[in-house]
Amino acid sequence: MSKGLSGLSAGRPSQTAAAKARLMESLKDDESAEPIRRVNFQVPESKHRKLKVLAARNNQSIKEFLTSYIDSLPDE
Repeated sequence: MSKGLSGLSAGRPSQTAAAKARLMESLKDDESAEPIRRVNFQVPESKHRKLKVLAARNNQSIKEFLTSYIDSLPDE
């Protein structure tokens, strides 16, 4: 790209090699990862609010809260 009178050029800002390596690693597909399944169900608003409050008290999202709960269950 040619630089204009301001000395600036169009394009992406330069990255350090380490930053670029981290970015490329994060974009890589992990074929060894366990397949993900979606869980979707309806609950009354009062139960949703209760769940949201419990999650917030633990500084977690509802997804994080429920995942932790599932992890705490005994294996069969």
